[in-house]
This record gives sequence, C-alpha cells and structure tokens, in this order.
Amino acid sequence: MEISDKEKERRLILWDLDGTLVDSRKDLVHATNVAVTTLGYEPVHDDHFEKMVGNGVRFLVNQALPHYVPEEEREKAIQIFLDYYRDHIADRTHFFSGIPEILESLPCIHVVLSNKREDLCRELIRKLGAERFFQEIVGGDTFDRRKPDPTPVLKMVEKFNVDKNATAFIGDSIIDMEAGRRAGVLTVGVRWGFGDPLENPEFSADRIFREVSDLGSFLQEWMGVLSGERGSAQDIRQG
Repeated sequence: MEISDKEKERRLILWDLDGTLVDSRKDLVHATNVAVTTLGYEPVHDDHFEKMVGNGVRFLVNQALPHYVPEEEREKAIQIFLDYYRDHIADRTHFFSGIPEILESLPCIHVVLSNKREDLCRELIRKLGAERFFQEIVGGDTFDRRKPDPTPVLKMVEKFNVDKNATAFIGDSIIDMEAGRRAGVLTVGVRWGFGDPLENPEFSADRIFREVSDLGSFLQEWMGVLSGERGSAQDIRQG
C-alpha cells in the first residue's frame, strides 16, 4: 500500500536522548566528577559510568558518591553538578554521526523522551541547534512517572493522537526497552550508547541495531511499508 505524506506525518518516533541521539559521555562524566571531587571524594572511572546513566541526575550523582555520604552532602553534590552542567552541557556533547540525517529525512513526529530533567533536555537541544527536529521534549520530571514506566510513552501517543502501531521508541538501555514494551509500541534498541538494551530478556527489543546507518534504513522501510492495519508492529516483531 502506498503511504501518503499526510499519513507519514502521523507516525511518531520517540527518542531517548543520552546514548541514543547524542554522545554526552564526556560532559556528563566531567560534571559528575566536578561535583564529587569538589566535596573531596574520588572521581568516577569511565568503566563505571555506563551503569549510572539513564535514571536522571539524582541517580547519577548518588551512584558516583560512596555509600556512607550523608543526605545533606548528597544534595550539595547534586546542586554542584547542576550548576556546572548547565553551563557546560554541550562542551563536548554531539549527535552521533548520521542521527541528524535520519531526523531530517523522516517526515514524522519526533519527540525526545529522556529521564534527564526537562529543562536540561531543552537546553541541550537548544545548544545543539536542533529544536527544529522535535515537536516535543519530555524529561524525567515532565510527568509524575518516568521510564521504565510506560506513562511518558502513552502520554505522547495520546497527545499526538497516533496509533500505538504507528509509534516507535528508540533507546540504548533496558529502561527504554521496558518502557516501550510495556506501552505496546515498536521498541528499538541501539548498541552505540551507554546502556545495554539486551540486559533483561523479559523486555527484549523488537529490533536491535549496532550501526546508525542500519537504523536509518530500517526506519525508512518502516515509514514506507507500515499500514494502518492492526498488527503492523507485531508483524515486525515476528519478522
């Protein structure tokens, strides 16, 4: 079936931010280490960082601190992180190669869906000059629940009045996979980020990609062949 441009515009792609759209590792690690070393604690090693990202700033900073640090000190570290990170949010952060081309080429609704605070998500997208790509930006504090809860995914499906079979959620972590699968949308994992989308077989992705170019080809195909019939996403899972 030929898909009209109007129908394509009713496709919805939800994108995780850190580790999926952008490589923000260096800025996040540096801001975290500024926070913990300012208070006299040891810096985070890069090999530990991957286990810390995906649940927002508070989780990130708390994971970087020793377990014995009192709550008051933890709050200081979080504030130091936020003050520094806001000013250096895009010093070395950039889109993964090929991602802007995907965003530019797919005539559908693109939404950022992150567990990073919404104000930080918006500031990063602004600094990267990418506001034109996204019709909405959802952070971890936008709704009362966040990933891996499916609420943010379902809220976007509802807001844009798009069928779940015409919705895809793309992320690099098991948090994203769980949110997408629980919401009942096409769930796509990527392997170039910080997390492991294969971590929990209970929430296995419908598709996994190691290369941005392969993801782009798949999304072009999905946009071109997906019909409005019930079972489209299911067919992809079984394919």
